[in-house]
Amino acid sequence: MENLILVGHIVFGFASFVGSLLLTIGFRNTFAKLTGIQKSGIVLTVASLFGTIAFAMLTKGNVMGAVLFIVLGLAMCALLVAPKAVKTNIK
Repeated sequence: MENLILVGHIVFGFASFVGSLLLTIGFRNTFAKLTGIQKSGIVLTVASLFGTIAFAMLTKGNVMGAVLFIVLGLAMCALLVAPKAVKTNIK
């Protein structure tokens, strides 16, 4: 039973990780057009997922892994929040 719990945790954790990356990639160009609630929901989802992974790694003594996921989480949030350059068609 414990192995089943471990496998389920790994499978669903990996799915959440991939979903978070896809969410960031999917909204990176239209993030500025969303409402404040939508923006908050996306940023909190991404930040909390990476924070959870970093916390789990830190509790097991993997400081480098924790730092890596903190940096990745911050990068994903920055990718969403940073203003995008606007293309202008000059004729």
